[in-house]
Amino acid sequence: MNRNEFLKSFGLGGVGLIIPKTPLIQQPIKIYENYAQGLFHYDFKAIKDQLKIGEELILIAETTNVYDRYAVAIFYNQHKLGYLPAYENITISNLLVQHVKLFAFITHLNVDDLYSGIALEVLTEIVVEKNNAIMPTTLALPSDDIDDKYRS
Repeated sequence: MNRNEFLKSFGLGGVGLIIPKTPLIQQPIKIYENYAQGLFHYDFKAIKDQLKIGEELILIAETTNVYDRYAVAIFYNQHKLGYLPAYENITISNLLVQHVKLFAFITHLNVDDLYSGIALEVLTEIVVEKNNAIMPTTLALPSDDIDDKYRS
């Protein structure tokens, strides 16, 4: 599944037997975006031509990693590409350990750059009241493309 298919797939589906008074909808929320680290140590160079923007990636918490107990490895199929940066991986690692379903997609790709060749975003599903749902127009944009004073 690529990013566009993921975003189109949102519908409430089977929620259970309790029907709330307020209609609910399932909505994606972006919880993380940054560049992958360590690309030059793993399989990026060998498979870089197979990758495309929007491709889904797999995140795996490596709780037994001796260097970082919150390490989050990034995979494309069975190929390890690298890791989320250690200075900001704790929340994503904890969510993965608790089996929260996270979806990661490539948002930036430069196959010639072994240091910052891949940026990814991580989304999760939330259920919100339909009356309070806000579908942000910024969901489809990388954070660096959002117009605000910090990024100007």
